[in-house]
Amino acid sequence: MNHIGNAMHDQLTDVKVRMDLVEAMESVSIGGIIGTTNVAVLSAWLTRFNADFNWIIGWLLVKVLVSIYMVWVEICDRRTPVNTENVKSRLLKLALFPAVNGVLWGWGIFLMWEGGNTEIQLILMLFTVAMAAAALLELKQHLPAFFSFFIPSLLSFVTASLWYKDSNTVFVFLSGATFVVWSVRHALIENKRIIRNLYKKYEVIELTIKLQEQIKITESANHAKSRFIAAASHDLRQPMHALSLYLGALSNFDLPASARPVLDKVRECAKTMDDMFAALLDISRLDASSFVANFTTFSITAVLDKIQTEFSQQAAAKNLELRIAPCSAVVSCDAELLENILRNLVSNALRYTNQGKILIGCRRRKMGLSIGVYDTGIGIADDMQSAIFEEFVQVHNREFDRSQGLGLGLSIAQRQAKLMLSSLRLTSQFGRGSVFELPLKLSTEAPVLATHATRVSSSHYNIAGMLIVVVDDESIILDAANLILTQWGCEVITAQSGSEALSKLSTSHRVPHALVCDHHLRADESGIQVIEAIRNEFSSDIPAVLVSGDTSPEQMQIIASAGFPVMHKPIQSQELYDLLQGLIFNSDLRVE
Repeated sequence: MNHIGNAMHDQLTDVKVRMDLVEAMESVSIGGIIGTTNVAVLSAWLTRFNADFNWIIGWLLVKVLVSIYMVWVEICDRRTPVNTENVKSRLLKLALFPAVNGVLWGWGIFLMWEGGNTEIQLILMLFTVAMAAAALLELKQHLPAFFSFFIPSLLSFVTASLWYKDSNTVFVFLSGATFVVWSVRHALIENKRIIRNLYKKYEVIELTIKLQEQIKITESANHAKSRFIAAASHDLRQPMHALSLYLGALSNFDLPASARPVLDKVRECAKTMDDMFAALLDISRLDASSFVANFTTFSITAVLDKIQTEFSQQAAAKNLELRIAPCSAVVSCDAELLENILRNLVSNALRYTNQGKILIGCRRRKMGLSIGVYDTGIGIADDMQSAIFEEFVQVHNREFDRSQGLGLGLSIAQRQAKLMLSSLRLTSQFGRGSVFELPLKLSTEAPVLATHATRVSSSHYNIAGMLIVVVDDESIILDAANLILTQWGCEVITAQSGSEALSKLSTSHRVPHALVCDHHLRADESGIQVIEAIRNEFSSDIPAVLVSGDTSPEQMQIIASAGFPVMHKPIQSQELYDLLQGLIFNSDLRVE
């Protein structure tokens, strides 16, 4: 079957090549016919004193009438596009018409030749060579067409020179023979080149089509991967969200001392899974193109101080020195993305450094500033450095220890760096440590304050007594939220739909202080619709947040365009508390 398929494929390519030849030759064929007719008229006029001029006039009339007929046929043919059914007949016609032209010109040479008249002989030789050269240019794509004109016209010229023997016979014969050899050789070479290029053209077209098909397959697989990750993470996020809230509530109970370590371990496991979901969320957001770099001008000191505060305890727990080299440079980039990138790099350095130190430092370069994370860890072998930024790659986690994450951190960091028009660079020596550097653009402008808000500390405000409405279609999540909110002293209304929430609120005499709504509810209802319905009911811009376990690119874009703050499941209990504080006491807070 493969041989049959290949043979059919080769035949189809042959037909396409022939169609190209027909189109190329027909584009110049009328010009060639008119050109030979003009030469015939000029030749007849130059030989008007010939004794056989009457015969020459008859020949010229035949030539003109035949040329008119051929032009008419060409014009009619051009009205019909070349296709697989007419390509053979068109090629045959394109070989037949030059043959007729060649025979007519050969006949004319015998009529116009004058023995001993060198001037006329040279003129006929010049005209013959000129038309043969023109035929070589126009008909070399199709050798039968070329030879059908070339042979009779040149043969007649050589024959005429031999028939009328005179002093110029040898010169004319040798000149004609030399031109024939050169023309035939050149025609063969050029025809081979043209045909080869046409076949190559279709090979390139075929390869391009295959490449496009492979790109589509790859894109389809990538979209399928994103949909799978989104669907799987959504289903797993629901019980994880409830588990996080239950664990937060459980920590508020008076447990035996022996149970506390167990609870801490369970919360640690939940936190590890939460980190994995966060990584999957970042990948989904990058796939959905919902990350947009917000370039601002700021002092890099503020970002470095945050990183030091966040990771100092973790470094101390491993007896590692975490040192931040002072830097007062002002840069132009996205402060939040820069924090995320450094957070991933430092977290990665802590994970794979068992002794020594981790240094974060800046170096001024010709084109700007380079911020680097240096560690004395286990390093990365040369043959693995090109793969380190790929998704789900963990060079030093051959045992697939998921306490070390999913292998997405560096991939996310690299993609976030590209959003800032930069790229992470790796220098590493196996067994001696690694250096990750990020080039940044220096700014000469004065730094401005960061635009993103900071969450309100729980020690400043108390949400006890506040009316909180929680809408989610999972009863276990509603139960967990009700438990933890009640422990915090809140009045809670839980509902599985917008209509149920409005029904319960109708019996309450209070305006809710905050709305916490799941984004995707049953019966195609969205949290956005629920929030708008409750706000309209109370004619109040009630602080609200969307909570989502859906990370599909389409839903991510819908959430981003809604303009509401959003948090993604699972949410730790302390995060929920800080979130509600921000909503109630500072409704302008933007929660990421």
